[in-house]
Amino acid sequence: MKKLIIILVFSFPTLIFAQLELGMRFGLNMSEAYLESTNGDLIEAARLNGVNIAAFANFQLGSIIAFQPEIAFSQKGFEPTFSSADSSSTVKTDYLDMPLMLEAGFALGNKGRFFINAGPNVSYLIKAEEEFYNGTNGETMTIPYDMEEGTLERLDFGVNFGAGFSLRANRFKYTLDVRYNMGLQEILAIEDAYEFADKAKHRVTNISVGISYFVFGGKGAMVDNAKNASGYF
Repeated sequence: MKKLIIILVFSFPTLIFAQLELGMRFGLNMSEAYLESTNGDLIEAARLNGVNIAAFANFQLGSIIAFQPEIAFSQKGFEPTFSSADSSSTVKTDYLDMPLMLEAGFALGNKGRFFINAGPNVSYLIKAEEEFYNGTNGETMTIPYDMEEGTLERLDFGVNFGAGFSLRANRFKYTLDVRYNMGLQEILAIEDAYEFADKAKHRVTNISVGISYFVFGGKGAMVDNAKNASGYF
């Protein structure tokens, strides 16, 4: 984290003079968890679908490299299934995600661009609940987590990497972005929070569409950069 802060401090003068776009992303999260079973009954943690809504600033540092910090509302969770029980449990969580993405892009014609991106992600848990299905009586209970109990970690750290395609239309840019988030922090704050699993970590695939607006540089600068980048910047 200290290294990241130092890099951002020294990069600040570059960001001031970079071309800036502001935008929004809207997408689908397909979330699951990496789990280590403690009793041998755990088969898998099934995927849950949720939404991901983000605001971002894109600093174009040249014809290829861009830096994109974001803040996002992200729904995650997992559903463990068992080989020896009719009951099931579904853990649903809402996070505030803060990805810092470094992007490398390559022009495709005058308006298109293919890019790859990667970067660290910090998440803060804002809400969590568990849906428990009792196979014996057929009832389902929804149990909200008390954040003060500390069953789940409030902070989660991970890395994102992905790829996408964008299309330029004057000052607007439309983007299709596919990412994979690999959590590095254990979700469970208490070692024995669940008898069935240990070392749970998030695994999230996100598919989103976005729109951004060119803010800095003016139309003349956009034209000059488009020529330098073979039709796109």
